[in-house]
Amino acid sequence: MGLQAMDRMEFSDGVSFNMDGPLRVERRRDGYYVVGQGMLCAVDSAIDGYKWIREMKEQEAEHAAKRVTK
Repeated sequence: MGLQAMDRMEFSDGVSFNMDGPLRVERRRDGYYVVGQGMLCAVDSAIDGYKWIREMKEQEAEHAAKRVTK
């Protein structure tokens, strides 16, 4: 199975990201990123990245709970 255009992002400096799969923290030469689920977000540190992922999962759970109660 090949990557679709939205699953991969490549920058002019040669850095590329596979945005497919679950949210995760990746370190590159220019910093840390949260990558996955079709998203790419620069963060200040690995700890900030893990916090960001936790917050995203909490928001997803809240939205899912609201859909169930409607």
